[in-house]
Amino acid sequence: MNMRSDKFRPWRVLWLIPIAVLAALSIVATGGSGGGGGNGDDDDEPPLVILTNYNFFLTNLNNGAPLTVDVGGEFTVTVDIDDLFIGNLDLNVGANNTVTFLSYLLRATNRIDMTVTSQKGSPLDGTFAILFTADIAAAVGDAPTSGTFDVVTDGETVTVTILANGVQLSLNGGAAIDYTWDEFNDLLDDELNETWLRRASLAGGAIEFIVEQFFNVANVLDELELVTFNNPFVEPCDMFTGTQPDGVLAQGEVTITWLGSGELSDGDDFTWQFAQCWDQDDEEILDGTVTLQDYSEAVELNTGILFVIGFGGLGAGAPGGVIFDLTISETVEDQGVWSIPADGVITMSGGFVLSIQQP
Repeated sequence: MNMRSDKFRPWRVLWLIPIAVLAALSIVATGGSGGGGGNGDDDDEPPLVILTNYNFFLTNLNNGAPLTVDVGGEFTVTVDIDDLFIGNLDLNVGANNTVTFLSYLLRATNRIDMTVTSQKGSPLDGTFAILFTADIAAAVGDAPTSGTFDVVTDGETVTVTILANGVQLSLNGGAAIDYTWDEFNDLLDDELNETWLRRASLAGGAIEFIVEQFFNVANVLDELELVTFNNPFVEPCDMFTGTQPDGVLAQGEVTITWLGSGELSDGDDFTWQFAQCWDQDDEEILDGTVTLQDYSEAVELNTGILFVIGFGGLGAGAPGGVIFDLTISETVEDQGVWSIPADGVITMSGGFVLSIQQP
């Protein structure tokens, strides 16, 4: 997510994990690994069955802050999930349970409350709600092609209708205005635009941001049992071409560490550490930790069907979840020398509970 200055780009695909082991987009390859549902005797367990459709659920951490992004110390955006954020996944299941995410829906029952706080004061400051009014549909990696959501403040409702190649915006039921995706993206950046237009663009970016973080974590689920056999798992990141920014390694690394023992089991924790990890494609440096707490997996004993996997519990007071302590720094190059602009650093904190379940 490129959020220099005001930027909170809607619908831009960003994978935060620049390591080869996560190249395939998969859910699980655990095959009865001792995570809830196995009986402890692999010879008696049926083979793991992964369905072609699952629901997924996100909610706020039970004992922690909601997902929060600080942009260069200039402003902060907090994404507060109201109750459950619900979606649906279509999968392709290949040989050896190789699973590819194909498409997703975000349900019309979803609500997000956002709070914007700027250091110098901005018309965007304050809290507003994003209310989904029709399912949002998209192929993974592409912009959505249908769906509707409202951006609601006191006395103001902006309706965002997703079209095949962009969006249509309407203020308080008034005349609709069509925008391409690029135009919609750029609404936020121009301070001369009316606030309701900029807020709608910001809301679109928040939805995309949540979806990105869901897939970032879902992509690592299938690697966790492999980490238990090669713990910790360390992978080098891209190496800077030319001269790296001051104080930054020429080549950083990413490490996934299992904090359990024996075999992968319910309740296990992992740390996902980025040490000045440069992504050449996005020209961004990741530094910090994503903590994956309270792993859960359940396989139906008789059929072998995977029916739940994730981090943290959805019930009141349940522990665990995905917790961010991560800095993302934009890099720019000038005659072979890379640097980090002052407004090109964002920090992520807080997190969410994540659960993928059989419909």
